Amino acid sequence: MRTLWWIVALGVIAFSAFFWSIGGSVHLGLEEHARGRYGLPDGGERYTYALFAGGVIALGSVMLLADRRVPGWKILLLPASGLWFGAASVLVLGQQTRHWIAACAMGVAGSVMTLAALRRGRASQSPTGRRTPG
Repeated sequence: MRTLWWIVALGVIAFSAFFWSIGGSVHLGLEEHARGRYGLPDGGERYTYALFAGGVIALGSVMLLADRRVPGWKILLLPASGLWFGAASVLVLGQQTRHWIAACAMGVAGSVMTLAALRRGRASQSPTGRRTPG
């Protein structure tokens, strides 16, 4: 049981790092590099590393939780917490229109995931074992 909490904590941190890096990418913007390719400007390496490392570790934590037969609606709360952290961090980085749009998109996605997880959890806990309508 103790291992389960470490996996959950690692997943929350990894998803938070992943969505923090997306917020940082929104803050820095993209610039054109050689041969028409776009990427982050100089100084954006930390966001790139957080994107890849956070994504890989987050995916690993979700797979480990699924392997331990944790209900899917509980696993869905991990990316929802990361989305909320990303929404807050993008607003800390800036207050321009693009920051607000990214924060609203992350906040709406986090809210929808949380509500879906809670609804799924209630449906699985009904006394008949069937989903409740509505």
